[in-house]
Amino acid sequence: MLYRPEYCIASVGAMIILLIMFFMKRNYALRSNRIFFVMLLDNLLASGLNIVTFYTISFPERFPLWFCYLSNQLYLFVYNFMAVLFLLYVDSKTKIGSVKKVITVIATLIVAFDAIIIFGTHQTHLVVYYDENLVYRHGPMMLALYVSAFLSVAIADVVFIAKYKMFNFYQVLSVNLFAGGVFAAVIFQMFFPRYAITNYACAMILFFVYVAFENQAYYLHGDTLCYNRRAFIKTINQKRFRKEEYLMAVIRLNSFENIRNSLGKMGVEDLVEKIAERISRAYGKGAYYVDLNCFTVIRQPSVDKEQLKKGIRECFLQTFQMEVGDDTISVEVEPIVTLVRVCGEHFDGAEMTDLLQKATTSFDDPTIELEDADDLVKPIRREKEVLGLIDRAIKHDGFMVWYQPIYDVKADAFTCSEALIRLKDDSQGYVGPEEFIPVAERNGRIRDIGDYVFRDVCRFIKTNKILSRGVHYIEINLSPEQCNRVELANQLIDIATEYGVDFRQINLEITETAEMQSCGMHNVNQLITDLHDKGVTFALDDFGSGFAAIDYLIKLPVDIVKIDKGILWQAMEDASSMKILKNTIHMIREVGKKIVVEGIETPEMAELLIENGCDYLQGYLYSRPLPEERYLLFLEERNKRRAAGKVAK
Repeated sequence: MLYRPEYCIASVGAMIILLIMFFMKRNYALRSNRIFFVMLLDNLLASGLNIVTFYTISFPERFPLWFCYLSNQLYLFVYNFMAVLFLLYVDSKTKIGSVKKVITVIATLIVAFDAIIIFGTHQTHLVVYYDENLVYRHGPMMLALYVSAFLSVAIADVVFIAKYKMFNFYQVLSVNLFAGGVFAAVIFQMFFPRYAITNYACAMILFFVYVAFENQAYYLHGDTLCYNRRAFIKTINQKRFRKEEYLMAVIRLNSFENIRNSLGKMGVEDLVEKIAERISRAYGKGAYYVDLNCFTVIRQPSVDKEQLKKGIRECFLQTFQMEVGDDTISVEVEPIVTLVRVCGEHFDGAEMTDLLQKATTSFDDPTIELEDADDLVKPIRREKEVLGLIDRAIKHDGFMVWYQPIYDVKADAFTCSEALIRLKDDSQGYVGPEEFIPVAERNGRIRDIGDYVFRDVCRFIKTNKILSRGVHYIEINLSPEQCNRVELANQLIDIATEYGVDFRQINLEITETAEMQSCGMHNVNQLITDLHDKGVTFALDDFGSGFAAIDYLIKLPVDIVKIDKGILWQAMEDASSMKILKNTIHMIREVGKKIVVEGIETPEMAELLIENGCDYLQGYLYSRPLPEERYLLFLEERNKRRAAGKVAK
């Protein structure tokens, strides 16, 4: 039978074009693109061997028999190896750690099985052979080759399906095309054996996989050839895994704020791309864009440091031409270069990125050696640890709400309390709110925590009928981020209504902060107005601790003002501060607000504040924050004392 090699010739051409395209892009070194490169070479080699095989099968008398066997055996092995490579490629993309070793073992066994039956077929005639008339024949194990190939593809599909949600439509389609396309090509060739289209089908599918998966823009900054933060993190992780020492040049722009003010957001982004392009031209795959004002060049520790600095500065000698409207201006940029030698205990990529972004003062020196990571990276690692605790607590209801009783001077009773969030970890015990609240605010978790507290307080109010226990309302803190939500009022109303809570039993605390200023007084005023109509009261928390205390007092229609404990404690030590405290109390009373003072720790403090007309007192003199059950016992005990005619003071 005469075979038609046209499709294999077309496959060779297609693979050469795809290899050229592959090398034209700057490929970030990943296991997946290394495997993809081997897949390209494998299909190119298989296509070439298949062309040779066509002629040895069609004209066996023209070649030595050993050559006829060898060319065919090599083709069959290389062609079947494509299925194993596909399995390894899918594994590298899905990154399921629990099956990695299993897949490696399966791939090894399949390759060994194929090699044994293929390269022994000239003796066993199990796969292919030439009969006494030199006619090419298939042996009884030929079908086993198809089975082993389809087994590899089937396992790859199962692994991919387990993680398909992490991929886009075209990536899912390309994987399905590989499995379905190769299968269809094999079936076609079984009915039309003269037309060997399987290698050509693989070539076309590899084009599709290349476009869908091997998108190096994922690791490049903008339209430049400079690697981005994602690539930087991967590179640092690889060096940490290999325990490699390296030298990193950290590049920042001098007077960056002035540049940003002059060029604006779009202009700065354009300038950064021009800088990234220039650095990448000079340092190739060692150049990275980490942040708006941070580039790095990674080199071996043995490189000449002065020469490296000089080369980086030369990248900035020429001015950058910027288009501003219809004009073109020249921008001079001076780099600040710090050389960082990393050795010893390594940072991971995320930690190093955080360090470069947050600890700018750590890189003021011209040369730094990061050998002991503890001092610099310990706060970063702790924040990641606390953030993990917060996320688990949000997911599994791991927070607890405690209550600190507040003494009502006029009623001579504990008629209200403040709800305070607590986080308990099974291994570390309690994590204080002074630690996890700032972490939650920086990482966008504070809304979830605020929602949890409000819902849990409503449950507590309804379940324990606190009004019957003498508690008129419970104070709940609102974060600035919560107050910035337009839908907050309706959301709180819906939750309170869901639990059947009287709105008068809720007091919301707003803290005077710069963040609150940024969300706009109008939003806060609207929130207070909407909830006042329902009966909710508001308190201005930590009064006197910020810069805008008077401004808040004037502009916000709050019902209660909570004086910060710092003012009280300072007043107990200093006569001038005592005058400020007394005048502050007088001023708040004059504008018709009720007063709570925090941080009461001694009877002298309580007596002073009562004499000066404060309405409520809160502090350790009366009680620390208590878990729900202990708070209820506290109320029960105080109510019994009052019933017996004892005064709780």
